[in-house]
Amino acid sequence: MALSGTRVVLRSLLARRFQTVTTTVTVAIAVGLLLTILSMRDATRQTLERGAGNMHLVVSAEPSSLVSVLNSVFHAGAPTRAMTWLQVQQLQRDPRVAYALAIQQGDSFEDYPVTAVEPIFFEQFSPDSGYDPERDGEDGRWGVANGRLIEGRFEVVLGARVAQETGLGIGDELLLTCGLAGAGFVHAGFGYKVVGVLELSGTPHDRVVFADLASGWIIHAQDKRDREVGGKAARVTEDDLSAADRLVTGVYVRGVVREGRQASAAIADLASELRRNPSLTVASPASEIDALFRIVNRVDRVLIAMAFVVLVSGAVSIMLALYSAGQMRRREIATFRVLGASRGRIVRWVLAEAVLLGAAGAAVGVVMSMLGGLAVSWGLKAQLGLVVEPAVSPAAFGVVGIAAIVLAALAGVAPAVLAYRTAVAAHLRPLG
Repeated sequence: MALSGTRVVLRSLLARRFQTVTTTVTVAIAVGLLLTILSMRDATRQTLERGAGNMHLVVSAEPSSLVSVLNSVFHAGAPTRAMTWLQVQQLQRDPRVAYALAIQQGDSFEDYPVTAVEPIFFEQFSPDSGYDPERDGEDGRWGVANGRLIEGRFEVVLGARVAQETGLGIGDELLLTCGLAGAGFVHAGFGYKVVGVLELSGTPHDRVVFADLASGWIIHAQDKRDREVGGKAARVTEDDLSAADRLVTGVYVRGVVREGRQASAAIADLASELRRNPSLTVASPASEIDALFRIVNRVDRVLIAMAFVVLVSGAVSIMLALYSAGQMRRREIATFRVLGASRGRIVRWVLAEAVLLGAAGAAVGVVMSMLGGLAVSWGLKAQLGLVVEPAVSPAAFGVVGIAAIVLAALAGVAPAVLAYRTAVAAHLRPLG
């Protein structure tokens, strides 16, 4: 009588459904936790590094450099302090500065942040960190999927995700809201026209509505005048704007660089000089990202260690389940021996059960990691406004999956030894 190893192994696992399911879930939790940690760590770093683009510094009036970078570059929150236009002009005139691009944040459209910029913003700042506006010209600038960039007043350009998720297109009009996530009042009476949609850049800027800067000054000046008169004031025009109306929340700064280089020798001196002004916060996005991940990596090590402990506990669960089953199946194993199964085949069956449990746990863990990544991504967007697309390299999937299977196989060694040592004559005696 030929014995089918696959059928024997599957029947054995199905006969102990509860143990099989619980052991698989234990392994899956460990694999899912490990992959979620790895995917979110790598994806978050890549998102942050891409979002900083080709700037060297962010200058703002925020209370800390990290808050400045998170708000100004990654649109994580509403700015709390403003800079004057005079301060921007001083930066623009500095010979060490290649560009100083003013931005105004604090408004939103539905759940999407609005960043008001000048038209030159799209010519000089690029999500590509290697882009040099003087050297590369139009190569590496923002890609326009449809329409054109901002040229006049009360025009907006939509990030790729905004257009995709809202269904807005060229020619549509929208009203901006004061505050993020629709928490404030609507700037009524000032409709913005959609003139363009940007190509997908894979950065937080994909979820941003880019508006005209001077138009932003006008609508906020109008709100201020309306509050002062306690009703509807005369319509504000650009000519009515005072110095107090021309405020910005941050400045993207790129230093002058030598040909063929990305770093600027002059930017360190400029940053040191600017930091002497107590009203300004000067931050290097690259440095802040590195500092943030030095903290995150310490937490990562603890979480990864915990996940490995859970994975080892899953392997122990496999060993206990198979050892317990082996104790109860000694008579069955002896019967297989009489029917022609060798000791080696019995050992292979037990190890195959262990490997199948590990592989099933790894497969379920991959699904759990995808769901976990989506949950963490949603939490980051809801709490910090950061948009992170979870992604794990195939190598990470392979390493974690193989580790789970190898540990499961090792866990099957002790039950396999028990099965190997089962004495045929002793376990085929009549039960009565």
